[in-house]
Amino acid sequence: MTAEAMRGWGARPDEAVDALGALGAIEWPAERLGDALEALALHGGLRPRAVAAPIPTAGHLRSADALGAWIDQAAGYLGVEAEPIAARYDEVDAALPRVAPALVWLRGGEAPRFLAVAGRSGRDLLVLRADRSTARVPVAAIAGRVSRPLEAQVLPEIDRVLARAGVRPRRLGRARRALLRERLGPVILDGIWSLRLPPGASFRRQIAAARIPRRLLGLLVAHVSAYTLWILVWMTVGRSILDDHLDEGWLVAGALLLATVVPLRQLMAWLSGVAAIDSSALIKQRLLAGALALDAEEVRSEGAGRFLGRVIESEAIEALAMGGGVAAVASAFELAAAAVVLAQGAAGATHALLLVAWAALVIALCVRFYRRRARWTAARLAMTHDLIERLVGHRTRLAQERHGRWHHGEDEALSQYLLRSRELDRSQIEIGALMPRGWLIAGIVGLLPPFLAGSGSTGAYAVALGGVLLASRSLQGLSAGLSSLASAAIAWEQVSTLFQAASRGGTPPPPLPPDAGRSPQRAPGDATGPDSARDVEVRAPVLEAHELSFRHKGRARPAVTDVSLRIAAGDRILLEGPSGGGKSTLSALLSGLRAPDAGLLLLNGLDRHMLGAAAWRRRVAAAPQFHENHVLAGTFAYNLLMGRRWPPGPGDTEEAEAICHELGLGELLGRMPGGLEQLVGETGWQLSHGERSRLYIARALLQGAEVVVLDESFAALDPETLERALRCVLRRARTLVVIAHP
Repeated sequence: MTAEAMRGWGARPDEAVDALGALGAIEWPAERLGDALEALALHGGLRPRAVAAPIPTAGHLRSADALGAWIDQAAGYLGVEAEPIAARYDEVDAALPRVAPALVWLRGGEAPRFLAVAGRSGRDLLVLRADRSTARVPVAAIAGRVSRPLEAQVLPEIDRVLARAGVRPRRLGRARRALLRERLGPVILDGIWSLRLPPGASFRRQIAAARIPRRLLGLLVAHVSAYTLWILVWMTVGRSILDDHLDEGWLVAGALLLATVVPLRQLMAWLSGVAAIDSSALIKQRLLAGALALDAEEVRSEGAGRFLGRVIESEAIEALAMGGGVAAVASAFELAAAAVVLAQGAAGATHALLLVAWAALVIALCVRFYRRRARWTAARLAMTHDLIERLVGHRTRLAQERHGRWHHGEDEALSQYLLRSRELDRSQIEIGALMPRGWLIAGIVGLLPPFLAGSGSTGAYAVALGGVLLASRSLQGLSAGLSSLASAAIAWEQVSTLFQAASRGGTPPPPLPPDAGRSPQRAPGDATGPDSARDVEVRAPVLEAHELSFRHKGRARPAVTDVSLRIAAGDRILLEGPSGGGKSTLSALLSGLRAPDAGLLLLNGLDRHMLGAAAWRRRVAAAPQFHENHVLAGTFAYNLLMGRRWPPGPGDTEEAEAICHELGLGELLGRMPGGLEQLVGETGWQLSHGERSRLYIARALLQGAEVVVLDESFAALDPETLERALRCVLRRARTLVVIAHP
């Protein structure tokens, strides 16, 4: 049977699976799902923690959301990350090989079953069996099994259409495949989780998992081999020329050696490209995770200009660090080989020592280049920061600053920058042009003593000249590599804060049952009111705080001191107080956006360290104050559902639209040409202050959290809209905390 037939598009899904036969032997049962995650992580080189594999409960298998939450938490317990993959029906074949190692949920059976895809081998996928051995399975077979429940919904109708149309049997498979693509092509298939290391994991582990050290080692070995073969080509051809006798055997040997260099050069180009792409992806992922992990106070203290400077410098790290390090190591080997060649020449060891001294001079000039580059970078980033801040505050300057002071200090900063640029250009010329070319003169001068003394043979002088040329090329590569490393080191000083911030966060806990630690929900009419004695006795606390304290960095006075509270399921709490009293800080502590300096904060009996920051934020959703919340330049639907999931699942868009109408945003949706798909933000549809506030409220409600915290969310609403929005919030929030001014 062909791969197309096994895919299930040319034959019924039942026939494809039966033809394979062995697919059931490599499926993992639900009770061994934790073992499958651990086996995948081990096989993928992710080095999971040496802990007992977790076991899901029946509650985790009731829905895709519950299963996804358990897999995410179980992967975190093992020290890895499970990224959910959503692929179109017509792209599943191409997506599966790219996401390995991955866990694949096989729907449609009596009990949930899973596949552990460890990698690819040619056109097949390597799938782990329950005994940790691997089996090769065609990609089309797995894709067909994943798509089987979806295809089963439309295949009877398609078969009836084909039967009425009288399609010939030999064309039946192609016609069925075309109709399936037409009907199901855009449909999103989920149930695939790709395993990888978390962005905050040890960078050494990330590099090892991406196999970058192995590729760099292969690159250096290929370079050494190619360079050695190149020297051998010189030796074989040079011997024939210097002996005044063109030996055909030596010429053939030289040609074969030269032909061997070509594939080695191609291998070097491929290895360097793959290593550069993989390392660049890791660096970008790490920097993005670090930027998202920064504390709000750190973000405010930096300013937009400094962040832009860090972005610019991060590009320098990607472009310079990898290439500069490889070039410097390769050039060091070439210099050592050139010194050996010079020692065999007419000037002997003296010539080799001259090369060592010249290389030391190049290194000294590179150190001076590093210092000048650091001063130039500081001047450039200061100008960038100042320019961005002036642009951001342009309207304020127009209104409040005198015209004569608009450009105060700009000429001095520009003059300082030009001075630093001139110094840097001079250093670049010294190490990039003068030193390699100056060596040619110094190397030839080094041959004068033996030449004037009349010692040395013709062959010895030829070897010495060849060594001089090799050293010149090596010095050029050494200068370029060291200057790139110097630039990358300076850039690292700017981005190291983001790089290190990615590792923040506590150790994830073992997976919990879906209902563990949750307060029982009251049935309607179970008690006469929220303050009844029976209600107080039955309801367990959702959030508990005991003597919480928090102080902002750089401030002597704490914002929150010795706060204790108890929030039970179903509570509606209004927190009032004057400006600067610590209300917003307390809301950030409750929602997990900040960690307390002292005291104990529990959610369902677990603290933030045990539950994990991500799990805490899933259970407590917050709508911060207006200046701390944002509308991104995407669609209105994306801004609504970004805290829930994206792309949206079945029913997500309908629920978002219903909440918008309840909050009084129906008129806005009617005005927008694209409705929920209308682009919003600074580059698209403009929203008023009150519309943004209700967007933030809807975003918090759509997350389905146990506790919703709204910080000054109703301040911009008129009385009629306020009453309407409040009714929606009280109806939809299970437990509610509202912060407002008196």
